[in-house]
Amino acid sequence: MCVRPLDIEGGTQHIGEMGHIAPHSPRGPRQEAARPADVDGFDNLMLLCPSCHRTIDKEPGLWPEQQLRAIKAEHEGWVVVERARPEREEPPGAELAGIGEAVEIGGTAFQIVGAPEEDRTADATAIVSRAFALAPEGGGVWVRRIASRRPGPEALERRARLAAEAGLLAEALPGLPRLVAASMTPETAVLVTAVPSFTTMAGFYDGRGREAEAVRVLGAGVAGVCAGLAALHARGLAHGALDRDSIMADRAGALFLRDTGRASWDRADRADPAEDVRRLAELLHLTVTGRPPVPLVSAAVLNPAVPEAFARALGRALSPGPAERGGVAELGAALRP
Repeated sequence: MCVRPLDIEGGTQHIGEMGHIAPHSPRGPRQEAARPADVDGFDNLMLLCPSCHRTIDKEPGLWPEQQLRAIKAEHEGWVVVERARPEREEPPGAELAGIGEAVEIGGTAFQIVGAPEEDRTADATAIVSRAFALAPEGGGVWVRRIASRRPGPEALERRARLAAEAGLLAEALPGLPRLVAASMTPETAVLVTAVPSFTTMAGFYDGRGREAEAVRVLGAGVAGVCAGLAALHARGLAHGALDRDSIMADRAGALFLRDTGRASWDRADRADPAEDVRRLAELLHLTVTGRPPVPLVSAAVLNPAVPEAFARALGRALSPGPAERGGVAELGAALRP
C-alpha cells in the first residue's frame, strides 16, 4: 500500500508482504481476537510491508476501516482475475526435448554413446534420460538428466534425489562412482559419474561365468562393489537397486557400482542394507551357476568349479533372516580367492 521498496532476493522491488493481521489492541482496526487462528483469514488478509504491518494496531489512525476494506476489495479482485486467467500455452517448438547427441555442463561436452533410455514422468511434466557418454579426455561416464519446464511433484522429487546423490558422491566415499559433473538449472538437472567401461556385469560374465577362472576373477573382482556398499551401509543407507546391468565391469572383470541406487531417496523409500547383501549374493550365484539360488542347494553342487568357501559365503548371505547374512564386507572377504 505504501509502495515502499523492499529488497527481495538481492533485487529491489515494490512488493507487499501478504499476512494475516492479528489484533493487539481493541482500538485497532482488527479490534479483538484471542489469537491469529481466530481471525477470519480471508477477511483479514492485507498486503502490507513489514513496517506497516507492525503499526497497523499501534496507530489505528493510519489505517481507517474504509481504507482497509478498499485494500481487501482490490486484493479479492486480483484473486478473481488470477483464477480466471487461462493456462499459459507453450510456444510452438517448446516441447520437452530428450538428451540428444551431447550434454554440455560448464563448457564441457559429453558425447552420448549408443541409444539412451528415456521416459516421461507419470504426470508428463518431465523427460528422464539415462545414457552412457564419452568425456572429452576419452573416459566413459554415466549421464542422468531430468528436463522439465513446469515440473510436477514427481519431477521435483526426482530432481531432489539427483541433487542428494550428487552431494553424497561429492564426499568421494570408497567404492562409490566418481562425481564428474553436476548441473541444476530451472529446466534441467544433470548428474555425470565416471564408469570404468560401458560393459555391464552381465555383458562381461554371461557365457563364461561357470568357468573356474571366471569364478576366481569374480571372487576377487567383487571387492569394489562390496567397498561401495559398505560405505553406504556405514551411513545407514542402502543401494536397493542392484542388478547385473547396474554393476559395471572393467576389462579385467573387476566390478563397480554404476550409481548409488535408492540410497538418496526419502527414508520411507530406502532399502535395507541386509537386502543389499542378499541381492548381491543372488547375482553372484546366478553368474557362477547360470540359475537363481535354490534353498539349501549349494552353488558348488550346481557348478563343481565353485570352491566350497565361495559357496558357503553365498549360502550365508542368502540366509532368510537378515541378521544371519552378515555384512557386505564379510561377504567380500569370504569370496576372495
